[in-house]
Amino acid sequence: MILGVVALMAFVTAVGIAISSPRLDVIRQLEPNRITVGETAEVNLRLRNASRWRPITAGAIDVCGSQRISVPLAQLRPGQETTATYDVPGHKRGVFDTGPLTVARRDLFGLASSGGRYGHTERLWVHPRLRRLRRTPDGLARSLEGATDKIEQGSLTFHALREYVIGDELRHVHWRTSARIGQLMVKEHIDTSLPTIVIALDNRPQAWDFASFEAACEAAYSVLVASFRAEYHVSFATACHKHIGGIGAADYGDALAQVEPDAETRQADFISRVQTHFSGDTLVWICGAKEDLPAAQLARLRRKYPELVAVRIGKGLSASATVTSGIPVVQAATGEDFATAWDRGGNA
Repeated sequence: MILGVVALMAFVTAVGIAISSPRLDVIRQLEPNRITVGETAEVNLRLRNASRWRPITAGAIDVCGSQRISVPLAQLRPGQETTATYDVPGHKRGVFDTGPLTVARRDLFGLASSGGRYGHTERLWVHPRLRRLRRTPDGLARSLEGATDKIEQGSLTFHALREYVIGDELRHVHWRTSARIGQLMVKEHIDTSLPTIVIALDNRPQAWDFASFEAACEAAYSVLVASFRAEYHVSFATACHKHIGGIGAADYGDALAQVEPDAETRQADFISRVQTHFSGDTLVWICGAKEDLPAAQLARLRRKYPELVAVRIGKGLSASATVTSGIPVVQAATGEDFATAWDRGGNA
């Protein structure tokens, strides 16, 4: 009889657990939400039991990509708050969602469980590892070709009109447009003496193995950032159309966090698109070593790009910076070796 009563009570408790879910408020903060490979972000959780009378005796699991992190929630009384913090190391390049928090409650006898997902997700962008380069692409090309490492001086030229902000010089106000629309507008200029760098990453799968493509993303990001530090104008292209665009280093870092060696196009079509849809003073062509360098096709781009540098990344390549078939070529097996060869260009 007693065993029957205990069994009945256990059953009723299990049913109660199964049909109810914890009431939990979760506030999530991710700082920073953009890191490079090798850096660490921090997730901060603030948890509150929103139930009026029921404590939470549950286990909670938070996720970040493939990582699963245990979050303590034991004996969280009604209205009580707690916090949890954990680090998310940027082991590999990519885009990862942190959260939502998953809570599972079980009855004391293990007969039933209930739970749910709580809180929003935060997206973590892991950019490629950054190598700080001493040379800019135009300087490397000129150095390898034996020319003077010097930028020809140009001038400021009109670029666009924008709204006036405090600190703008009144001599740049475009009075006719300002009078017409009833708002101060100023002329924005760009410095045409600064070169435009086009970085083209050949992300067709037949050219790469996994490790080499990761090193190529490091190379592309490092050249991009070096160009931005020099305040050059920068464009970025891949063999597919998904990851082109951006106005700053972080935008291109996001693009490189997403790019994969999956472009379904021919090499000749990619070269043609770089020739047709992009323009600049210097082209940096980044390709894999599983294919021969398309030297003849790239040489024809010289009509549009006065300076051209080819970067080949692949297993077994020794770090070097040479001129092949009239084209400056930097070769390396890893991102670190690439940075060494790039900075040593012309002195290898």
